[in-house]
Amino acid sequence: MSTGAPRGLVYRCPVCRAELVVLGYRMGRFAPRCCNVDMVPMRQRVVFYVCPVCGAEIAVLRRGGRNFAPRCCNTAMGRIAA
Repeated sequence: MSTGAPRGLVYRCPVCRAELVVLGYRMGRFAPRCCNVDMVPMRQRVVFYVCPVCGAEIAVLRRGGRNFAPRCCNTAMGRIAA
């Protein structure tokens, strides 16, 4: 397993299919385990958006349509790098 865990990376348990998303990473060796086995990093990444007014952040697990445009504080939220 790598020493880093990029924000937004999804891991899945190969036994029970549980999933997790990395929200933040600082330092050290990140190696999540579930059902007594290593979880597998997936290609899927979640997308993060931030409100320019209040600073609220969201992570999008699945977009509903092509015109997805989240809003907060009556303002368009901006996509940020994971």
